[in-house]
Amino acid sequence: MPLGPDPERARTALAELDTLRDTVTVAEDDVLACLVVTGEPGPQRVLDDWLDQVADTLRALGETAADLSPVLARYTVTGPPAPTPVERPIDAPRMP
Repeated sequence: MPLGPDPERARTALAELDTLRDTVTVAEDDVLACLVVTGEPGPQRVLDDWLDQVADTLRALGETAADLSPVLARYTVTGPPAPTPVERPIDAPRMP
């Protein structure tokens, strides 16, 4: 019984996350390049706010993909992931 995801599927998912991160970075640049000056304060504010929200959403998607990648990378090797070391306090010498 496997203790974690299949390493091949983990590698595939990791590659997809890398592709997603690259894609949203390019899309964010494209969205920010769409900033235009309308000449009208009201519509300009609406347009700027909308484009900022789209760029923020794309940035958040990229950050989430980046956050998930190291977690998933632990499963790309054959076998279960190495356990995370647990820190234990050092016992002070006892006085007799």
